[in-house]
Amino acid sequence: MKATTLQTARVLLEACPPALQDREKAYAVLRQSFSCYNSFHVVSIPDLQDSGEFGRDRDRVPNHEFASWVREQCTMPLSLYKVCTACTGEEFEDWLEGAAALGCRDIFLVGSDTSDRPPRAGALEISSAAAIACSRGFQTGGIIIPTRRRQFAARPASVDETERIISKVTKDGLTFFSTQMLYEGEWMSCLLLDIVRSMEPEQYPKIFLTLSPFVCAEDIHFARKTLGVYVPKDVVRTLRGARSMREASISTLLLVWERISTFASEIGYPREKIGVNVEYVDSRNPRNVDAAFELAEEFGRIFKRWDR
Repeated sequence: MKATTLQTARVLLEACPPALQDREKAYAVLRQSFSCYNSFHVVSIPDLQDSGEFGRDRDRVPNHEFASWVREQCTMPLSLYKVCTACTGEEFEDWLEGAAALGCRDIFLVGSDTSDRPPRAGALEISSAAAIACSRGFQTGGIIIPTRRRQFAARPASVDETERIISKVTKDGLTFFSTQMLYEGEWMSCLLLDIVRSMEPEQYPKIFLTLSPFVCAEDIHFARKTLGVYVPKDVVRTLRGARSMREASISTLLLVWERISTFASEIGYPREKIGVNVEYVDSRNPRNVDAAFELAEEFGRIFKRWDR
């Protein structure tokens, strides 16, 4: 199959559909950022499930509607996320038609947010969704949560993350992944080493490291308590004590990138198989959105230097 845009991209900018009540403010903030920054390669748009993921009721701009708006603001290709375990096969095929109409050929398939919730009748599994998408000419990816490992006592898992990722690649045909938000490099480095030890080089998936700058204490609280992001205590202290949390956060994330990318090179993980996915936490906060776009811009410069 011909390589799609996402497989050659290095910098993704993840833009989140805002709540309906915040749409105009969020659109104004994003419109300004899209007009100022352009060093990212793809805009990725998540499929947020507020009631499940965040435990709240919120009407949000629909995924395709927001993607259409982004298309008007930016000429970069689009990649969409889909919680496929929340829809039936027929619903998923309708969604794929909408994605294709937007010019999107790369999709991230997301599973259930929790294992104790009874599945919807007729809902897809990632494997069946991947098969449907592949038959329609899409290439598929998934999500990596590096701390979901047996060794990580605070986040026990019934299936080790490395085993899950290998199965998604070898059995379900997924070729790329984005990670959970990262604020340290050890666990992701361990997972990369596992992949190198367990798979053939031609099987290695493209991995986008998800990085999101914090600009205020509420960002840290939301990431840790609501999203389940692992932020080491020493990093929290550093960010809280910094004169500018934004600048300290960006510096921290650049160090995380340096740690993981250097280790990946040392163990033989191909440079072209590692990228970044930069996201913001709050679409209503101009400082938060601008910090994410600034970080994506910096990574655009980093990869240009890499490719010289």
